[in-house]
Amino acid sequence: MEHFVSDQELEQLRRKCRSRLKISAVLAAAVYLALLCFLVWSFFLGDPELRARIDAPLAEKAVTILAGPLVIAVLAWVFLYWLIVKPDYEHFNSLFKGKYVVSTIQETGLFQDLSYHPTGGFTHDEIRNAAVATCGDKRYFESEDMLSGCYQGLRFRYCDVSTARVTGAGKRRREESLFHGQVIHFSSFDEVKKSSGHLQIFEKDLASHPVGWTAEHEIHTENEAFNRRFLVFAADEHNAFYILTPKMLEQIIQFADRTDAQIAISFCGASMFVAIHRIHSILDASLHVPVPEQKQAILKDVELLRQAGDLLIAEASAFHKGRD
Repeated sequence: MEHFVSDQELEQLRRKCRSRLKISAVLAAAVYLALLCFLVWSFFLGDPELRARIDAPLAEKAVTILAGPLVIAVLAWVFLYWLIVKPDYEHFNSLFKGKYVVSTIQETGLFQDLSYHPTGGFTHDEIRNAAVATCGDKRYFESEDMLSGCYQGLRFRYCDVSTARVTGAGKRRREESLFHGQVIHFSSFDEVKKSSGHLQIFEKDLASHPVGWTAEHEIHTENEAFNRRFLVFAADEHNAFYILTPKMLEQIIQFADRTDAQIAISFCGASMFVAIHRIHSILDASLHVPVPEQKQAILKDVELLRQAGDLLIAEASAFHKGRD
């Protein structure tokens, strides 16, 4: 399958979609102004017999004049969006996700066997067992837009994940968002490279919300800057100290700084899960940002993928040095 679409082609599609979005907004505004003028004329300037038949208090007339056209204009805009904007945006978004992102990552030469699956994602059980993000209610769990590939012999999956739960009852019942962002899973082909039990690392702001279950032992490192920023839990204290070398702690801090978001990391066996709590995703195509600028955002997340993979490589190296 060919995974290529040029910057110029995609930028032309973006501008076409943006132009149609503006046209739909202008037409909706024209509908609003036309209806507003008609109602003003009918209520105040039109035929006296017509005004007599429209017998309503002034306040009620004012509400009708302002709100009526607005509601109709919004409905008109929704109709125009679905008619003239949505088909082109879906085409633009499909090319962006399915071809442009993949080809941009391939150009770096860092990753192999890249593929994109729009409906692929993690299961609720995978995220719950990894204990890297709060799962909430299973029926409100969503995961999609899976990017998969290989880095330095490590298989990875990068997916959007959204979790929520229901709180309250009756009229106070509401859906509460718990996590929205991306989860990256790296798994090693080397069965020897396994840590013992879970090692979980949470930024404290993220851990201020319920994070599900945590491992038995809370760990404090010798790096005070790290301790002020992160909470660490481990099933095996010795395993944790083998892995959390001074170099590893600095790598985690640097990784967190680069994300510009709250993160959580979970090592278990030959796997590592990284959760990044943020709204933005490299697989979200924007009509309002030029394609070259969106490409820079993709390359920034490519560096995050590389750094995340390096964390697992460093974890395996530290673990084996400690065991030798």
